Amino acid sequence: MPASNGGADDAATIGLWCGVRIEVAPRDAVSAEVSVASVGVFTHEIGQDRPGGGPGGRPGGGLGHLDAALGGAITRLRADGIFRAGPGEVLTLSAPAPPIHAATILAIGLGDPTAWTPAAMRPAVATAVRETIRLDAASAAFAPSLLDSGLLPTMLDGTPEAMLAGLFDALADRRPATLSRWVFCVGGARFDDRVDAFCAAFDRLAMR
Repeated sequence: MPASNGGADDAATIGLWCGVRIEVAPRDAVSAEVSVASVGVFTHEIGQDRPGGGPGGRPGGGLGHLDAALGGAITRLRADGIFRAGPGEVLTLSAPAPPIHAATILAIGLGDPTAWTPAAMRPAVATAVRETIRLDAASAAFAPSLLDSGLLPTMLDGTPEAMLAGLFDALADRRPATLSRWVFCVGGARFDDRVDAFCAAFDRLAMR
């Protein structure tokens, strides 16, 4: 596993692509110290009785933390139909208040969680990257929020590679003039294993 970069967020660098340093960090969209923080959002949550899950099917974990920090804006706008969280849909929330570090939050629609596969993360991340480049941000993070939404760990095989492929797709479309750091946010549990999975996926994609 690569060494931590020693920064405040204790991120591990897994590679450099198109001038962008790619990291994995035990953070969420609230605590990531970046200009733009993106978060995956489904049309609804599943598994209300899961550990950390909120009542009424609300998100748990990092996504629940973000929604609470935003005063319930994400789930409220979704319930009102303003943001339906369909695949590729983007909700932009500017200048969020502390404790959120990012200047902009992007909620990226992931669609129906019952129909989700890891392949869905490739276009989702690509959408987040393209929007980040459009905003001319220097640093950004993506929190997939899969476990927060009720998916099981056994369903996630292949997710790191799909997310990295989405990042590579967007960087190939348009080499960013400003973006220099991209962070994938993961939970703190089994962090070393998650970093190793991203490193292996990066190596596979870089050889293609």
